[in-house]
Amino acid sequence: MVFSVWKQWQHLVISMALAALSATPVFGININHNGDFEGNGCMNPTVYNESTGEWRVLTDRNNYNPEWFLWGGPGWTAIQSDYDGDGCADVVAYNRASGEWAAVLSSNGYQIPISLTFGGTGWTVVTGDYDNDNLTDLAIYCEATGEWRIRSSKSNYQQTSFVFGGPGCVAVSGDYDGDRKSDPGVWRSSDGQWLIPLSSQGYKTASFYVDTMGDGPLVPSPADYDGDLKTDPAMFAYSAPSHLNKYYVFAWHYLHSSEGYRQMEPFYQLGREDCRASNADPAPGDYDGDAHADFGVSWPDTTLWRMWCSHNSYESHDDADWEGLGFRPVRR
Repeated sequence: MVFSVWKQWQHLVISMALAALSATPVFGININHNGDFEGNGCMNPTVYNESTGEWRVLTDRNNYNPEWFLWGGPGWTAIQSDYDGDGCADVVAYNRASGEWAAVLSSNGYQIPISLTFGGTGWTVVTGDYDNDNLTDLAIYCEATGEWRIRSSKSNYQQTSFVFGGPGCVAVSGDYDGDRKSDPGVWRSSDGQWLIPLSSQGYKTASFYVDTMGDGPLVPSPADYDGDLKTDPAMFAYSAPSHLNKYYVFAWHYLHSSEGYRQMEPFYQLGREDCRASNADPAPGDYDGDAHADFGVSWPDTTLWRMWCSHNSYESHDDADWEGLGFRPVRR
C-alpha cells in the first residue's frame, strides 16, 4: 500500500473528523478487547507481515478462516485499537521514520483513509484511553528521552507532554487501577521494576515486580488476566529454563491485581515441537469472551497460531493456520 498518494490533511482537519465520527461513543475501552473487529466482546487473532503489508484476521463470521488485506509495508507498524468509539477495532499503520499515521475507521466501513503526522524516528505508539471518554487517544513515547506526547480525544486532540521513563524503560500503558483511564507506565529492564503513575491517585507512582525466575529473553505482556478490569503486570519469557531446565519451553510470569498483586504460578508451554528454542511472539487477549485474558502466541517462521483459553482453565489449546510465513501479532 503506497500512502504517498494520499492528500496530507492538516492536524486540525483530522481532529475535527475524528471528533465527528466519535461524538457518541457507547463502548468502553478494554485492554483485553482492544482488537475486536466484530464488536462481539472477543479479541480477534490478528497478525501482520511488515515485508508485504499484509494483515490476516481470524473472525467468527468466516468460521475462523483467515481474512486478509493490505495496509502498511516496510517501515510501517500495524496497530489495532478503537479510535472512533464504535466498539470495533480500527486499522492503523504508523511509519516509524516519518511519524505518519494512516488509518481507516470501522465506523465508516474502512472506506475513507485519513492521515496525519505525529511522531517519527525514536517514537513508538502507546495505545490507551488516557482521558476516559471510551476512545483510544493518539499517544507516543520516546525511550531515548523518556518523553510522552498524548493528543487527548476529549480535548479536541490538543497535545500534552511529560517525561517519565528513559533509556531502558519500555512503555507498558494500561488501566492498572481500574478507573477506566490508561496509566502511562514503564517497565525498567535494569531491575525489572514496573513503575506506574496511577491516574486515580493523582499519578502517584506505584511500583510492582514480576519475578521471572531467571527466564528470558523477556518482553512485557500486560493484560487483565484475572478479569477484574485492571491491567496486570506480566512478562513473557521466550525461554524458560526455570521449568525443569527446559530451554525450549516459554513462560508467562504474571501478577493478579485482584489478589493484592500476588504472583501466580508461571504458565509454561512447549515452545516448539522440535524442542528447539522458541521464537513465539506473545499475543494475550480475551479470545473467548469471559473477561479474562487468554494466552496466545504466533510463530513468524511457521503458519501456526495457538491459544490457551481461560474458559477451560487453560488446560488445552486451540490452533489456527495463517497459511503463510513472516506474520507477527498486531500491536494493540
